Amino acid sequence: MLRDIVETAYRTFAAYTAPEDSGCQCPLCKLGESHKRLRAMAVREIPDELLWRYHFAAHGETTPVKEVKHFLPRYLEIVSHFQFEHFWAEIALNRLSLAKDEWTAEEQALLETWARAFFAHCLSQYHDRDFAPDAPYIENIVDLIIMLAHGGFKLRPLLDDWSRDARLPALLHFKDLLLWGFNKDMSALENSFAADDKALCAMLADWVREPDVAAHFIAACDKAIKENEPILDMAHCCHAGRAHREELRSIWQRLVKWQQSRNS
Repeated sequence: MLRDIVETAYRTFAAYTAPEDSGCQCPLCKLGESHKRLRAMAVREIPDELLWRYHFAAHGETTPVKEVKHFLPRYLEIVSHFQFEHFWAEIALNRLSLAKDEWTAEEQALLETWARAFFAHCLSQYHDRDFAPDAPYIENIVDLIIMLAHGGFKLRPLLDDWSRDARLPALLHFKDLLLWGFNKDMSALENSFAADDKALCAMLADWVREPDVAAHFIAACDKAIKENEPILDMAHCCHAGRAHREELRSIWQRLVKWQQSRNS
């Protein structure tokens, strides 16, 4: 499904042409020759490294929306494949400006459809080097949420989908968000790209505490531990060797405590 949406994006945005003058021309960035390559290439043939050189060049505070739309299908394709070797995931889509007066209804609908499909794809798999060394590397879920938020996408539909997802990878991503995504009092996100984004932090902190969300993941924890999935006994490769089972018990206790305090 995600591949089909990306192909639709190539067709939808095909009418937008490459900008005549784009990118910093200073010796440091050396985009003069790179810009010629960008203009000469079909969008789907642009190497990811070249696209990110363009992305990080000095374009000013905003990029003309027609220019964004020209390159957008390639951005979506690269992000869909988690090709983050040459840049930080959190800022991959920060040149988008999804103001309603600059995007047609068809374009907006396509982007929202892509966001939901992409996020569902992220929740369907969980990379753990010890348990699944050949699995595709999935960025920390918080990094991807920040990427989508700073790209202007609506997060609430994605969170609603997450709160109905019964798959084990979705639970493990929720665990990582709750245990490692926030500071101690959940007043800020740990990720430096969003440490000052109080609105995003508050949205996520409120969401994890919602009764229906807490109830869903309490049940998911119970089910995962009962079914004794092998991955649960693997030490989390990023978090001081704690086993996933131990971490699930930790979030289960926190969620239950919230539920009890709400009901008392």
